Amino acid sequence: MTMDTKTAEILCKTTADFYRAQAASFSATRTAPWHGWVRCVDAMTKALGVMGRGVLSSAHAQFSEDEDVSHESSGFLKGAIDYLADEGIPSANSLVLSVFDLACGNLRFERYLEEALPDASLHIYAVDSCDELVAFADGLSAPVTYESSDIVGGLIDGSPLFRLHHAPQSDMAVSFGFLHHVPGEELRVRVLEGLIDAVRPEGCVAVSLWQFMNNPALAAKAEVTHAQAIKALGLAPGKLDEGDYLLGWKNVEGAWRYCHHFSDEEVGRLVAAVSNRAHVIDSFEADGRTGAMNRYVVLQKDVCA
Repeated sequence: MTMDTKTAEILCKTTADFYRAQAASFSATRTAPWHGWVRCVDAMTKALGVMGRGVLSSAHAQFSEDEDVSHESSGFLKGAIDYLADEGIPSANSLVLSVFDLACGNLRFERYLEEALPDASLHIYAVDSCDELVAFADGLSAPVTYESSDIVGGLIDGSPLFRLHHAPQSDMAVSFGFLHHVPGEELRVRVLEGLIDAVRPEGCVAVSLWQFMNNPALAAKAEVTHAQAIKALGLAPGKLDEGDYLLGWKNVEGAWRYCHHFSDEEVGRLVAAVSNRAHVIDSFEADGRTGAMNRYVVLQKDVCA
């Protein structure tokens, strides 16, 4: 099924309104890195010619009781990079990495990246549509260029991703906690294509794909808030695609955001859609109490793409 434009626009506006209104409370729950980032950064740095290893420094997981347990702190994470000069790998003081972060939120991935690559010279281009959320970013020393852009709205209007930002081509492109807000499989494929466009040949792309319906507690909450939101927004249930839900937030009345649950089959279709331009270098599950709330896919752009 292909979602109609009007429905997609309603979902986009509802989600945008949610983030603007709830930026402070949302950012307060988004301070620690996700477990999956360690492995993503490790896979990408290795593919780029840097030997990496992720280090988990705390075994004491702490989880929020709200429905977003998959996105919460589960111990403080650190990463470390080992540089092997004798194998022709760049030395610590010569490594320069450019990073494009689509839907950067409060820039907590950037804070993690500085910890994971303490000796690298990072140049970061970050894009988001919620300036209110980005305003909570702090503690960064790496140079970050921020651009405000309504990515989902532009995609719905038919623009390719590369026309919705001005990031220079980078070594890495990441998008964490975003693709589940993009309505319709066609648009999600276009995002993945656009992330591949954003990196140089042999550059790397990493995305997270939320699988919240695999958690019985989250699934039960999703069914309740979805029914409430559909009625309040005047949406016919048949207008949404399979796996689409409207989730609530801390029992705040009218605070809903559109989220898509990714089935394993859909993950396979997304990867297949870009297989002529990039190949998978890692794919795994991580995060949340179960360690399986997010599916991560890490791609490397083909030389001729």
